[in-house]
Amino acid sequence: MAPGIVPEHSKSAVTRASQLIGKGRGTSAESAEARAVLSNFRSAHAFPLNAVTVTVRQKALSINQNAVVAQRLKRLPTILDKLTRIPTMSVTTMHDLGGCRVILETVDEVEKLVEELRDLPRARNRVTRVYDYIHDDPGPKSSGYRGMHLAYEYGASKPEYHGLRIELQVRTQLQHAWATAVETMDLFSGSELKYGKGQPDVIRFFVLVSSLMAREEAKAPVPGATEPVGDLLDELSRLEAGLGIVARLRGYAAIVSSHATSDRRSALTLELRRREGALTVTVHESMAEAEARLMELESRNDADLDAVLVNISRIGQLQAAYPNYYADTSMFTKFVTTKTSGLTAP
Repeated sequence: MAPGIVPEHSKSAVTRASQLIGKGRGTSAESAEARAVLSNFRSAHAFPLNAVTVTVRQKALSINQNAVVAQRLKRLPTILDKLTRIPTMSVTTMHDLGGCRVILETVDEVEKLVEELRDLPRARNRVTRVYDYIHDDPGPKSSGYRGMHLAYEYGASKPEYHGLRIELQVRTQLQHAWATAVETMDLFSGSELKYGKGQPDVIRFFVLVSSLMAREEAKAPVPGATEPVGDLLDELSRLEAGLGIVARLRGYAAIVSSHATSDRRSALTLELRRREGALTVTVHESMAEAEARLMELESRNDADLDAVLVNISRIGQLQAAYPNYYADTSMFTKFVTTKTSGLTAP
C-alpha cells in the first residue's frame, strides 16, 4: 500500500487553523489558508484508514461473507460546520476524520467482530476505546442512534502517520436502516435530525422506530421510549398519520436514478444535487484522482451540492454502504409499515 498525502503541518498549526475557522475572525485569505491546512490534515488520514480497513475487512468477511465494508474521509464542509458549532474544538481531537463502516446481519455478528478486533494480538493499529451504543457504555443515544464504534490510533509502519485516529462503525442491517433514514431526511430536506435538531414530532418518530427495532433485536430500548410495545406502536401510528414520513422517504427515492454496478475495487466520488435529486457517481482510476476531484468540488462552496469520496471493495456494495445518497430507505419504510399495518390512528 503506497503512502499518499502526509501531514504537512504541526498539530499546533492545525489547532490554530481550527480555532480561526471556529471563531470566524480571520480575513478571507486567512480563512482560505486555514481551510487548506485542515484539508491536508483530513486527507492525510487516507493511508491509516486504508491500513485499518484491510484488517477490518478480513475479519468481517470471516464472520459473514456478505458483510458490507466501506471507508470514507469525513467531508470538509462537515468538519468546518462542526468547528463553527463548537468553536473550542480542534480537528486534531476528532476521531472520525477517517471512517470505516461494517454492516452485518445480526447483533451477535456485531459483538463477535468487535470482540475479535478489540483483542487482536500484536495489532499495531491500536483500539483505544469502544463505544457501545447497543447495550451500555453508554447505550443507545437519546436520538435513537444505535451501533458500536471502535476508536483506532495508527501506529504501524509509517511514522509520519503515527497518532492519527480512525473510527470504525459496526451496525446491524436494522441499525443501518435507521441511520440511513435519518441521514436521508437530513440530506434531502436540509434538517439536522442527526444532531437532535428539528421538528419535535419528527425527532420523536425516529426515536420510537429505533426503540421498536431494539426490541426486535432483543436489546435495550432507547431512553425516553421504554413503554410497552403496543403503546409505542400506537404513538408511532399517530405520528406517521400526521407527518407522512414513509411517503416522504419514498418520494426521495423516486427522484434518484440507479447506477451501474461492477465488482472491481474502486475509488469514487458521489455528487448529489439536493434540489434536483440528481446523483452523479464517478469512478476514478486512483485515490489521488478521487481526492483531487473532491477538493475541487468542495472549493465551490455550493450549499446545494453534497459530495463525498468513497473507497469500497466492490462498486456493487456502494448502495448498501451509502444508501442515503440513493435515498434507499426501503428496509426502514418496510419496517414501519409492517409494524403499523392494521393500526388506525385516532
